[in-house]
Amino acid sequence: MKKQHPLYMILSLVIVLGLFLAACGSDEEYAEDGEFYTEEPSAEEFATEEPSGDGEAALPASNPGEVVYDLGFLPEQNGFSFENYGDDIPATNLTAAELRRMFGDQVCSRLDGDECTLTPPAEQWMEQVNGAMSGGHCEGMAVLSLMMYTGQISPSDFGGSTASELDINDEALQREIAYWFTTQAVAPTYTSVIKGTPMEIMEIVQQMDANGETYSIGIYKEDGSGGHAITPFGVEDKGDGLYAILVYDNNYPGQTRELFVDSRDNTWLYEASINPQVESELYTGNADTQTLDLTPTSARVDTQECPFCDGSGVSGTGSRLAKLDQQLNQIFLDGEGHILITDDNGNRLGYVDGKIVNEIPGATYTAYRMGASGNAPEPIYSLPAGLDVTISIDGSALTEESLTDLVMIGQGFSIGVEGIYLEPGQIDTAYFYPGEQTIAYETEADESPFIVIGVENPEAEADYYFEVQGADIQGGGIITVYLDTKAGDLQINAEKLNNEGSFDFYLTRITDELEEEFAAEEILLKEGAVVYVNYAEWTDANPEGMYFGVDLDGDDVIDDEYVVDDSQ
Repeated sequence: MKKQHPLYMILSLVIVLGLFLAACGSDEEYAEDGEFYTEEPSAEEFATEEPSGDGEAALPASNPGEVVYDLGFLPEQNGFSFENYGDDIPATNLTAAELRRMFGDQVCSRLDGDECTLTPPAEQWMEQVNGAMSGGHCEGMAVLSLMMYTGQISPSDFGGSTASELDINDEALQREIAYWFTTQAVAPTYTSVIKGTPMEIMEIVQQMDANGETYSIGIYKEDGSGGHAITPFGVEDKGDGLYAILVYDNNYPGQTRELFVDSRDNTWLYEASINPQVESELYTGNADTQTLDLTPTSARVDTQECPFCDGSGVSGTGSRLAKLDQQLNQIFLDGEGHILITDDNGNRLGYVDGKIVNEIPGATYTAYRMGASGNAPEPIYSLPAGLDVTISIDGSALTEESLTDLVMIGQGFSIGVEGIYLEPGQIDTAYFYPGEQTIAYETEADESPFIVIGVENPEAEADYYFEVQGADIQGGGIITVYLDTKAGDLQINAEKLNNEGSFDFYLTRITDELEEEFAAEEILLKEGAVVYVNYAEWTDANPEGMYFGVDLDGDDVIDDEYVVDDSQ
């Protein structure tokens, strides 16, 4: 009888395991005793049992093998004693201090002593990345624990001699984890990621040196979703062509986990679980899937390139002024739907039939390694700067309503639409014209979203952030918002709305000396009209309020004008 290969025996479990969870996660609440599920199977050979009647799957186990590589990292000592977390604890993530540390003073519109007021695009970018961390922090935990072991960061700065002695409730530690999580979203970290076959990845792991280069491992499902980050520290030869990369998985504090690599067919397998209340899940791949990757630690400590800076922010001693070699705009989706980006030539980037396609020249995407909630966010999509795109916001796969934001951020600007209540089956469309700092939002639903625009303004004395709040789109239609920085006007175009509505208006003005705010409520938005907000003439010192002009019929002639007082 032909001998069945051990890894193929393990793969038979896939048909009985529910493919339900994201890879990098913890449940929304900790177990009652504060411990993560750590039970390991004890079978001497790889198990092929059916799941037990209570829903628990039998997990693969292996005999101890010959250690052929050992970095010296010990999960019970050098890993964190707490499990990966998302928004299930009241953690602090990035602050202005972390952005300034990563990119330098250019992220600040102004500095008051050591207090940095972020530029509006920087504030928007930080908000998007922090929002992604609600799904988990595995990237930051995998990286920081390794850097503490190699001495690049001292655990004593956070109250302990090793990572395992540190307290998750320490805000400074939370912010440090968030900092290293964020490196995955910027160059040169994400541009330095090494992809390869399972055997190539394992060979590179064996070259790690505590006094030289180290790596974190990214694992993904075969469709590219469910990204999870783990820390490799050893390799065992199990015999018969089977190897195990020994890893610290921050979902399993204090344990040594095994990522199996089969040299005979160049395949890999890893079992991931969120907690004992749910079933496990097998992650698998081969030489063609490219679902294993390595991120070198050295890339994270290099000067990081600021994706939202135009260089006009505050410039101080020691400021990092690194810019991207290629100008890119980043697209962020915060919500449970998917997006599909299309350029003027019909090329696409995003989800098509459940898988990501990329047909746009010069475009890339970066999948987050994070997910503790079980719902990994949309990747960060990067597009050549200046490229006009149409983006469909697709709720076809939703089973319930999802609050959704869509934002484009580039060097010196951010534009987006926030607060869309995306229903199952609903498909809305956003049109981005970054060169003109314009966004148009189209829906057939009744919506009241926020249109947001932030800008660094090197040719003027102030940076600005605008919100057209709760723009009333009853019966659907298209609303367009355009920022004319030369004229100093913000234009709200209702020519393609189906009904009359209203909006609230909010503005932040930041100069080197101060930060000012303006707010107005219940501004009429007539069907077919264009509202001009003359923001550049306003300051807090101006007691006359802000000038609004209205073109009632779209003929570029102001038909009505009035002054709106600050309602704050």
